[in-house]
Amino acid sequence: MKKLLLLTLFCLPLLSMSTGIEKTASVYICTGPKATVYHASKKCRGLNRCSGEVKEISLADAKEMKRRACKICY
Repeated sequence: MKKLLLLTLFCLPLLSMSTGIEKTASVYICTGPKATVYHASKKCRGLNRCSGEVKEISLADAKEMKRRACKICY
């Protein structure tokens, strides 16, 4: 019983940390007029044909802009 309690106490902070990462994660977007996705890396091949510039923004901002994850890098 003590082992289960200790395991729970150690795992609980780890689970709460994983939710905070998404809020501060950076993603990359193309600022072109037809761009609708966000990318995990600035080097993603999905950004090769970007007609605007590539910008780094937070994941929360990308989702707020109604962008979806890139199918190549996610």
